[in-house]
Formats: sequence, structure tokens, C-alpha cells
Amino acid sequence: MSELINNAFTGVNIIPTILLILVLIYWLTVILGIIDIDFFDFDIDFDIADGTDGLDGLQGILAYFNLKEIPLMIILSILSLVFWILSMLLYLLPIKAGGLINGLLLILTLIISAFITKLISLPLKGLFKNMYYKGTEDEEKVIGHLVSLCCNLEKGRLGQAEVKQDGASILINVKCEFTEDKFEKNEEAFVTKKDDEKNIYYIAKVYINK
Repeated sequence: MSELINNAFTGVNIIPTILLILVLIYWLTVILGIIDIDFFDFDIDFDIADGTDGLDGLQGILAYFNLKEIPLMIILSILSLVFWILSMLLYLLPIKAGGLINGLLLILTLIISAFITKLISLPLKGLFKNMYYKGTEDEEKVIGHLVSLCCNLEKGRLGQAEVKQDGASILINVKCEFTEDKFEKNEEAFVTKKDDEKNIYYIAKVYINK
């Protein structure tokens, strides 16, 4: 056991170890009720370059690793645990713990862990449907209504907004419809339309006549 602990904190092996410790601290705060399970999902704000090519690629990556249907911290927790276990298994190889070869294998281990995480998370996709967009049955309830921004947002960026329906909250992917619009976190916005292909809602400013 002592050798395993020493290996976990030797050289580059400290990376997966610290990552796992941070995840454990996160879950402890969730259990104690300090933060919600989807706390970090609110601040996901992906910066997209000119055009929609970057958006399409990003959407594909998110969908492939189930990040559009499962909370970020669930995926990160699985990834951290798998990454740490595989990293510790490198201890069985005849290589220097924390050395250069160990570091190179650690990168390969991270890539393998990502694909293992995808497979492990597949059965979890259905458990979190209520946290995200529920489908066409809720579409009419979203378009034409107000949502609360979960992050700062401006033209060219993809963000998330919270929709409150029947006492529950769901998250939807949103983007500014007009170039001049900029939104602050927690600001209310008006949902104007939806891009069904990308599953993105477009939002506009709420103007109040005085």
C-alpha cells in the first residue's frame, strides 16, 4: 500500500492523483449540500471562432463523449477514476515511476481513459434527461418565453440558459440572435427560435417600455 501511495505522488503521476482528489472534494461538497451536482455545468462557455465550423466540431465532440446529455462533473468523475486506476497500473511495468517514459504513457493513458469513460457513461444518458432539453414536447414551452443565462454570452459564443417549468429547471444551449446583443450571467433573455439540427435556441434582449 505504501508503495502505491508513493507511486501516486511521484513525478507526473501526481497529475491524475490530484485530479481524483479534487473530484472527491467536489462530491463531498455535493453530499454536504454546499453545491448542486450541476454547479459547474452552468459556467460552460465555449468560445467559437468565425463561422460555424468550430461550433459543429465542438458539438460533435460534446455529443461523442456524452457531455450534451450527462453533467460535466459526472463525466469528469468517471474520467478521473479511470485515469487514476490506469496510471497506477503503470506501476506494474518495468519503468521508472514518474520518469519520461512514464509521462509519455500517462498521455496515452488519458486518451484511453476518455474512450473508456464514454463507454461507461452510455447507460447514464437516460438518467439526466430531465436536467436538459426534454424533446419536442417542451419546445413550445421554451420558444417565446424567458430564460435565465448561466454564463456571460455574446455573438459567436455558445452558452447555456436555465428554463423553469412546472417547478423544475432544465438547461438549454443558447446563442445570441443579434450581433449587438451581449448578456451577463443571470440576466433574463427572450427565446426567439430554435435550430433543430444543432439543438440550439436563439435568444434576444428583453426590452421594457418605460
